Amino acid sequence: MKSNQGRYLCAALSVGLGCVLLFVAFCSSRFAVRDLDFVLRSPWMEPWAQTWLWRGDRARFQDLDTVRAMDAYWRGVGRNPLLLGGWFALARLERQLDAGPRSDALHDFLLAHAPVSTPWRWHQLLLAADRRDEARFEHAFNFVLKRQSGYRQEAVEMALGFWGGWPAILRHTDCENRWTLLAECMARQAVDTCIGLYPLLESDCGAILEPLRQAEFMDFLLRNKRWDEAVAAGQSGGLFRNDRVTNGHFDAPVSGKAFDWRMGRVAGVETKREPRDGVGAHSAMRFHFLGTVNLRFAHFWQYLPLRPGTTCELRFFWKSRRLNTDQGMYAEVRGVGCDGLSVRSPAITGTRDWSAENLIFDVPDQCRMAKIAFQRDESLKFDSKIRGDVWIDAVELVEKSSAR
Repeated sequence: MKSNQGRYLCAALSVGLGCVLLFVAFCSSRFAVRDLDFVLRSPWMEPWAQTWLWRGDRARFQDLDTVRAMDAYWRGVGRNPLLLGGWFALARLERQLDAGPRSDALHDFLLAHAPVSTPWRWHQLLLAADRRDEARFEHAFNFVLKRQSGYRQEAVEMALGFWGGWPAILRHTDCENRWTLLAECMARQAVDTCIGLYPLLESDCGAILEPLRQAEFMDFLLRNKRWDEAVAAGQSGGLFRNDRVTNGHFDAPVSGKAFDWRMGRVAGVETKREPRDGVGAHSAMRFHFLGTVNLRFAHFWQYLPLRPGTTCELRFFWKSRRLNTDQGMYAEVRGVGCDGLSVRSPAITGTRDWSAENLIFDVPDQCRMAKIAFQRDESLKFDSKIRGDVWIDAVELVEKSSAR
């Protein structure tokens, strides 16, 4: 008899424990799926500390009820003192409602003792901004720039208010984060500000900006039609020392940035860099037309800086193999943001061994930038699908004399 009672009692306890576990699992799942309505309204959720943080956020940000928000946060940290999100929220609210010793003490405690971990750096930045604690603000700001990309935009906006301008922010930015700061400035399309910041990136850092980042900055200037500044940035980065054409011998892979070649993809042609026959380790660019479409090809070009009032000669070598149709490839130089400059070479067709080609042109006044492109027009003939190969190499620009 007693044995049966023991079994019944154990069974009842097991069923009860199972129900409790199901209840706990169900309530915990509401947080996982972010069921806000259920968490905020159901009395079943009150034992969970996270419930009170959500309720505090609702009162604080949606209902604008600071008193109720503080009460909710205190309930949350009372149930789980390790819930740092609640403490940080309380610290900021205490600062808004009470500038006395209690708010200062809570700020100091959190700034000094909160774990040095990624999730809390943003909150530490907010607290330091409230306290006007420059040393801690600078430390947290640099951490956010480096590790918390989702908060960078807001952190920069806070820093603008805290320090009062981009140059001032740069002085407080670690060397490893200065490019990130400039990238945030570029994202805001503050062109003049970025141009002013760029020369300061390397000051006091003892390091030269990486070529890839230099190219990204030049790309930014080119997109915003700041031709002179883009050329100046290229010159400071070591471009245009021997020639205005970048990577004219194709010794390096095409990057598609700044003043290097831009290479778009289009159906019917394959473009790749390959060794040039009989010229040692030099390379050439090959265009392999598949014979599947009658395409207009204008997908290989680069920006070309010019000096107004000069006479220039564009030189290059090319060859072709079994290039059909009446419309072959040709080179074109066209002014960017200026009128009066548009010259093109004769088209190459059929089969031709390596040969030199040149284009002589005068650079009009106010024309500081051009595009050099290798392209092909659509054919109007019945047999219009282009097939065959073209190679180009040794592209260079020679400034011959003044046009006047």
